[in-house]
Amino acid sequence: MQQYKSKKLNRKINVTAFYHKDFKWKVVLPTIIYNYLQDKLQEQPPFKGFKEDIALYYLSLIISVPARKKDKIYKYGYVPLFAQALKDKNYRYKEYFKYFLDIGILEYKEYSTSAKKSKSFRYNFSNIKFEGTECVNFQVFEISDVNFNKKLLKEDLFNDCFSSCPQLCTWFDDGLHIDFDRLCYDMQPEFCYNKYNLNYNVFNPILSKVYNYWYSALMLKEQCFRVSRKSDSDNRLHTNLTNMPSIFRPYLTYHGENIQSLDIKNSQPYFMVLVLENLENSNVRGIINKVFNNNSDMGIMMQKLQQITSSKAFQEEFSPLKNAVLTGQFYEFLMPLFPDIKPFKVVSDSDGELIEYYQHRFYNSSKKLIELCEFKSKRDLMKRLTLQILYTPLTRPSKEYMIFKLHFPLLCECIETFKATTDEPDSVKLFPRLLQQVESDCVLDKISKELCEKYPQMPLWTIHDSFCTTQSWFPIMETAVKELFLSYSDGILPSFKCDAWCKDCECLKVA
Repeated sequence: MQQYKSKKLNRKINVTAFYHKDFKWKVVLPTIIYNYLQDKLQEQPPFKGFKEDIALYYLSLIISVPARKKDKIYKYGYVPLFAQALKDKNYRYKEYFKYFLDIGILEYKEYSTSAKKSKSFRYNFSNIKFEGTECVNFQVFEISDVNFNKKLLKEDLFNDCFSSCPQLCTWFDDGLHIDFDRLCYDMQPEFCYNKYNLNYNVFNPILSKVYNYWYSALMLKEQCFRVSRKSDSDNRLHTNLTNMPSIFRPYLTYHGENIQSLDIKNSQPYFMVLVLENLENSNVRGIINKVFNNNSDMGIMMQKLQQITSSKAFQEEFSPLKNAVLTGQFYEFLMPLFPDIKPFKVVSDSDGELIEYYQHRFYNSSKKLIELCEFKSKRDLMKRLTLQILYTPLTRPSKEYMIFKLHFPLLCECIETFKATTDEPDSVKLFPRLLQQVESDCVLDKISKELCEKYPQMPLWTIHDSFCTTQSWFPIMETAVKELFLSYSDGILPSFKCDAWCKDCECLKVA
């Protein structure tokens, strides 16, 4: 194992070229964890056949798994690690984790049958004591073991994205650069937690954020790019950019040029509208069949949906909501439906502008509890409420969903028809998966591919419902995306928002 040192590349390399015969997998670890392991390897020698590369890979999962699932919360900091996945990397994985527990570098929580969760682990910071009060640092290490490196690369190479999204993977190259030093300087508090304040409560948001920030920043700094796509899940393309905190965007450039994105406004409600307006479209039907696995009740479901959506009553009910979605005003449209939701405080900012703060309780599936959340505007609260309305389970519908249903009973009947098609315990998740699959088909499989064919020299990335390119290419991309959307959606065009990835508006003058 050797600590990785950056090397400046003098040529453009696409993502597949990163996986050449000399490429080495890289992992991120807190420096104190690495140093503690080094000390213990001398004090308590491990089992015969122990390999440090494999140990550091396993220990890095406590960082990398949460960082790649940045919206998921891990209760008490414990990260579930699937035994089969660990075994696939090395058949002696149990000996490694036993050693980790013996030396006190990890602590664990047993497998939960009721919650269907694998055995979970976290760093045992209470057992790791170092002098000083400076913030915990993180480092990148290379996997030097040839055979283990090949095994890790093989898993990363053989996923759907390389065959289905080559037009997007190819732009993850040496031109994509993050100003790491400026990022760390500007956001030092965000990258920091004191090593004497590493205790866990139900959830330690500071600890979780630091993990995510360090992992994302270091992977981009070292140009260690990750791309993955699972067609049997959400079918989205997951990359360094999708996992990256949005506040990193002003520090990212491509060959020295700022990046700009075109975001679909009200994207999840929009794709719901697209599905309901195109039930007879062969492409939409194909996606529905795929998500619902050609269930025997599919015919009944489709017949019921067409019967509802073709009625005059549905069209009258649906029309104002559809118009709000297509004009990008859906969240504003929802606000009057919830007059009882009022600000709990109003404060003045430095310019004297009044800011309303709202609080509302939402169920957190990761924590398995209802939590009080704070929002800086009612619109922000409505964004969260929209997800609850779309994805609420039928057995425990939220109060807000029932209010929404009073105003849109036929639309809710459509949503409930999708959710009730199968008897499987997770059938309620199929509706959000359907919307994500339609989004992926639209953004990844259709529009981005046509953009690449039409403009092969245009840098192109996506962040789920956003198209990204350099600012000099942005006007061309924006026009082309809107034209392609008209064709894909049969004229049901969403609204878009332009987002310049820069610290101030001066960079817009370049475009």
